[in-house]
Amino acid sequence: MEIVFISGWATSSRIWDRIGDTGFPVHFLEWNDVLSGSVTLPSSCILAGWSLGGQLALDLLNCKEIKGLLLVSSMCCIASHADRPGVDSSIYSEITSMLSRSRKGYLKSFFRQCGAQREELPALMEQSSLFSDEDLQLGLNMMFNKVVEPARSLPATLVHGTSDEIIPFSCSRYILEKLLFSCTSLVPVTGGSHLLPLTHPELIVEAVKELAERIDS
Repeated sequence: MEIVFISGWATSSRIWDRIGDTGFPVHFLEWNDVLSGSVTLPSSCILAGWSLGGQLALDLLNCKEIKGLLLVSSMCCIASHADRPGVDSSIYSEITSMLSRSRKGYLKSFFRQCGAQREELPALMEQSSLFSDEDLQLGLNMMFNKVVEPARSLPATLVHGTSDEIIPFSCSRYILEKLLFSCTSLVPVTGGSHLLPLTHPELIVEAVKELAERIDS
């Protein structure tokens, strides 16, 4: 079993830097490469995605190489609709407008809303510099305008902060109850923000190991 981590919107694979030893070989994919279809997976793997990376992971579940799924602070679509929780779809145009007026200003505000501490902002801003304006817009379009409905269910763990201001905790509960209800567990992180890879890396490692045990049992 190998673990493949996918980064989230405006961040690189360095978002996973605080993840310790999982006990398995690990690989990292950038969200924009996955979005463009540049994906090569090990023959047997757990796919772990944070934020947009989780939505992209859900979208890859038709790949036979994937044996398990770990979603961290994620969703099937960030825009709310009918009984599907999320955020107001009008935010999409607001973010697009703010990015065009001041990319740097918006991204700083975004990372603060994610829960970043002042000392963490420079590294996060450096990560965001790796992506073009077109990349960022394509990622936003995926998050707000594509509803991912997996073609199969498989062992999965969802980890989500109860105080996430970017993707509501209810989005993971929706995935649990409506999409991946078979062999799936939800781990609430009480008071957790959106940046769980930075604030709770040990919990994510524990979730990976527990999921791998479930798959092998």
